[in-house]
Amino acid sequence: MFSRFLKFIIPPFTFRVFFRRIFYSNLKKVPLEKPLLFAGNHQNSFMDGVLVGSYLPQPIHFLMRADMFKNSVARFFLQELNVSPVYRFEEGLENVHKNLETFKGIYSILKQNGNYVVFSEGICVQQKRLQKLRKGTARMAFGAAEEYGLDVHIVPVGINYTYPSKFRKEVLINFHEPFSVKELQELYKISPAKALLAFNQRVEAGLQEQVIIVDNPENDWLVEHLLIMGRNNYILPFFKWRFDSDNRRLLEKEIAEKINFIDKTSKTVLNSLTVNVKRYFEILAKNKLKDETIARKLDWGLIRYLSVIFGFPVFVIGYLSNLIPYVVPRLACNLLIKDPRFYSSVYIGIGTVLYLFYFPVVLLIAGIIGGWIWFLLGLLVPLTGYFVLFYQEVVIERFQTFRFGLMKLRNPKQISEIELFRQEILTVLGEIKLDNMSN
Repeated sequence: MFSRFLKFIIPPFTFRVFFRRIFYSNLKKVPLEKPLLFAGNHQNSFMDGVLVGSYLPQPIHFLMRADMFKNSVARFFLQELNVSPVYRFEEGLENVHKNLETFKGIYSILKQNGNYVVFSEGICVQQKRLQKLRKGTARMAFGAAEEYGLDVHIVPVGINYTYPSKFRKEVLINFHEPFSVKELQELYKISPAKALLAFNQRVEAGLQEQVIIVDNPENDWLVEHLLIMGRNNYILPFFKWRFDSDNRRLLEKEIAEKINFIDKTSKTVLNSLTVNVKRYFEILAKNKLKDETIARKLDWGLIRYLSVIFGFPVFVIGYLSNLIPYVVPRLACNLLIKDPRFYSSVYIGIGTVLYLFYFPVVLLIAGIIGGWIWFLLGLLVPLTGYFVLFYQEVVIERFQTFRFGLMKLRNPKQISEIELFRQEILTVLGEIKLDNMSN
């Protein structure tokens, strides 16, 4: 009951506040009528599983490392959220046998055509790289097929964040083509070890296609800044929040793959591109400009300025009436969370619970002070709070655009040179042909 209640609250409301946009694509590939294991990469603690399963029509179930269940209060809430403990070697060899009990619970869910979200890497790492996959997911799938004859389907899922620990950023989730464990059962009868290896190879191949990966950590900075430039060329509807298109992920995936390619084939091109990108962003920083201002030619400029002026009273009301929910989660996380892998999960947890108490209290106080009229006005508090998020974005964008416009009037030649320099960088990137990778 508790998990269903949170599923009603978190995806349509909490996620809409925390994430600027969500790209949730190719769910149509998933055979929802089958028992399912969603095998995702793992970058962002508990958040990863919630995101994968939030828009599924059926209840979602998760696995989490067993040390999170030590506290009795945490254990109660985790169990209410359909979370099962998994014992890794890190929890001690003497505890690994307890996974047998966990697996029994998993099988009972799968027998009802349920699902589990699992992370075969076994650890959470905020990098654009995959870790070596462990064998637990494969053992679950083969165990369910062996003991109950279940046709478990495994769905590799790519989970890609623009910035996993930051507020109002983006996440891209894409479902890969599933495969059935029955496809490997004959091999499992002959050699379980080879079947487990083949299973992991299938999952890894799917994740390799879906996850934005930078092979060489030395190229992280370059890829990140090229991704910024690519995103700024990709203009999206301002108010639209959830997308079912995979085009944005494919754009980012292609940029990362091009850098991986030239890292292996042409260090000269790589070094030249790195130098130029660094120089470009140094020029922007020196002139207090943003790449998005150089890249985007936004319409309705006058209306955007008018919205800043006439929206200000609503912004003030929305900000003040939501001040506590704005400030408390951020302060609490900045104070308590040292590991960035847990920042967004805790932020969303605190924010959701806080608002579930805060909003009724606001309505109660409004009703007591001003009667039904104030009570009805109190119902607008969440909407004005949501308006604040967009208003802040428009103000920042208009300020940057205004600064850019003044600079263009004072020194049009310099702006033209910056724009030309940016285009030259993107031209070099565009000339890198991935078709040559197989040659």
